[in-house]
Amino acid sequence: MRRLNFRLPLHSSAALLPLLALTTLMAFAGCSPRYDWRTIVSSDGHYAALYPGKPTSAARDVAIAGRKLPMTMEAARVDNTLFAVGVVTLPADDAALRRDALASMQDGLVANLGAHPETPMRARAVAIKSAAQPPVVLDGVELTVTGVSPQDKSPRRLTARLVASGVHVYQAVVLESGDAARDGRQAEQVDQFLSGFHPF
Repeated sequence: MRRLNFRLPLHSSAALLPLLALTTLMAFAGCSPRYDWRTIVSSDGHYAALYPGKPTSAARDVAIAGRKLPMTMEAARVDNTLFAVGVVTLPADDAALRRDALASMQDGLVANLGAHPETPMRARAVAIKSAAQPPVVLDGVELTVTGVSPQDKSPRRLTARLVASGVHVYQAVVLESGDAARDGRQAEQVDQFLSGFHPF
């Protein structure tokens, strides 16, 4: 799979980087007028995911939980919707570090969406099955938040699942922009992508 190299601007808040990477990938991800679902197994990211098109890849170091850590991201775009999986690799299999990284990634996703105060983030616990056979059930969280893009002022809706396992912290994200962010026309596709994500 072709890997794209890019540089993101540094920011004093480490939590801003994950969504900035998503925004950058929107420019690189291939556009398709229809869904072409395929299972992608990422040996680098240690996950399997059901993408609606051929994803593109990017990698760089990001600041998560006060540390500079490697992050990889793969994303596919269909019209104005981005389907992406980001993976941060931790230096150790440490429960406290996993919690810090998850909190940092969640805060970054919400902060960068430009969410309206009158539409607060919704969060619920979800069970995420691993790709192992038999699957291991992991405790995750699903976020839904709407807002306005700080760049072009268009409406956005982000739905994400965050989970950690071992030395990896994952975010499976669907970022809808424009008309798609105003209604539930893609609800089935959003659920299909998020349900099709399985960490190793």
